[in-house]
Amino acid sequence: MESDHKYHAVIIPDEFSGYSTCDFRLSQRYSKYIEGILVPRGMILDRLEKMALDILDNLERRGSTSLTLLCILKGAFKFAADLCEKLEAAAFSRQKNITIHLDFIVANTYVNDRVGHETRLSMCSDPGKYENKDLLVVEDLVDTGTTLHKLYSYLKALNPRSIEVACLLVKRRQDCVSFYPDYVGFEVPDRFIVGYSIDYSDHFRELPHICVVNDQGKKQFAVRE
Repeated sequence: MESDHKYHAVIIPDEFSGYSTCDFRLSQRYSKYIEGILVPRGMILDRLEKMALDILDNLERRGSTSLTLLCILKGAFKFAADLCEKLEAAAFSRQKNITIHLDFIVANTYVNDRVGHETRLSMCSDPGKYENKDLLVVEDLVDTGTTLHKLYSYLKALNPRSIEVACLLVKRRQDCVSFYPDYVGFEVPDRFIVGYSIDYSDHFRELPHICVVNDQGKKQFAVRE
């Protein structure tokens, strides 16, 4: 958000309906509930390698020797784990002595396929340790941006050395709160997305690809209110 560089994202156009589920490995349990595959796993991992290099470039420019990744659970867990691995590999290949730490935050605004009005945050460790640290918030998906906006304000009050935000996906929406991450993997159409640790009512999380749920899937796995 407060950054001296401009991020780049891979753009998935609105007219792209997704790859066929017949062309990729997919769990039989979920295949009939998937409208299409927006981003295959291999493309995700390739994009993460480039994001890791961009993050390291900015760390080096600031003279940083450590970075704390704050993973927003549960949806960003897979993204954070893979990004951490790519960061460590890139730092090693460059012979850079940069220590990578991983910490967690629980946040939730969704009820079924709707974004709720109240964002609940719960820190998994002492927030006082973030003072004068370089922080990278790791989020799976920017929908309305309310979660990140609230979290960014909270973290800024802890007086870290820097705060940046890395998001795997940003949806194109008209009702966002104008929160712009520093690093973005893919900009995607405004559809209901699952897979690669992103869930719908605690289902679909284990899918390896980023997929779109069809109407049948939304109905089948909706939480009964």
